[in-house]
Amino acid sequence: MVKRSSRKKKSKPQANYRDGNIDNSRPDSKPALIALLLVVILIGSGLYLTSMVDTEETTNQPTYGVEAELVTNNHNAEPGGETDFVLLVKNSGSVTDTFTISTKSNNGGFTIDVESGFQTIMLNKDARKPLLINVKTPSSAEGLLYAYMEIVSGGDSTKRAEVKLEVNTDYEYGNLTKIGDSVNVHYAGILASNAKLFDSSMEYIWDNYQYRRTGVTDANKHIETLPASHIGCVEAGNPSDNCNGSKGMISGFDSKMVGMYEGQTLAVRIPAKEAYGESGGSDLAGEDLIFIIEMVNIN
Repeated sequence: MVKRSSRKKKSKPQANYRDGNIDNSRPDSKPALIALLLVVILIGSGLYLTSMVDTEETTNQPTYGVEAELVTNNHNAEPGGETDFVLLVKNSGSVTDTFTISTKSNNGGFTIDVESGFQTIMLNKDARKPLLINVKTPSSAEGLLYAYMEIVSGGDSTKRAEVKLEVNTDYEYGNLTKIGDSVNVHYAGILASNAKLFDSSMEYIWDNYQYRRTGVTDANKHIETLPASHIGCVEAGNPSDNCNGSKGMISGFDSKMVGMYEGQTLAVRIPAKEAYGESGGSDLAGEDLIFIIEMVNIN
């Protein structure tokens, strides 16, 4: 009897779960982790940039503001006379701004003129500028009269400042000065560029005016009147027979004193060329100046 040959079954290889082929069949988690990380970074960057924009917008949001004051006030002026005030305007906002100066109310019935070219001014932030206001009193004026000036921001018209001009009209001027006279005056001088005080003989100014040029201290204080001889004179006999010599003051200051009344207070803006020159050795060379002048008496 022939025996059948039996086939041996091939044994299956034992699975090896550490085999490289099995590991390669698993999904790789690295790209997913990288993608997730990128998403987190992008979201974080977006939030940071948004925060920066918000902060920047808040920081760059302009603010507007204005402050105003008078260098001197409560002037004397006879009925039908005139006087000058010096107004200081400061930009207290965070950006450059324009400011308009006008009369708000006029109880005194004055004729009020803001210095030509200064009805509207432009100031950088924190800058301060002086300007002149001329006030003429009516011939019927009596007692202490006043008017209000208003200064309005161009950037935000709700930002305003006001000052009160006070004039005592129960007053009578003395004699009128003329070319060749010798006089005594009180004065205060400030820089036209920034209102810094550089000199004065007015005690009120020394005691109350806080904006001073570097180096100007109470040690410089003097309150004697300033004598000025031969006002308006170029030399003896020129331009008047009343001239016995030449003027001793700078041109702009000297010419303002001619035609003032005793007891009158006026102000003048003097360009550098009529003051201490556009250049030179004086520490005031190149500076436009503003002077307040009180005519005390004619000698």
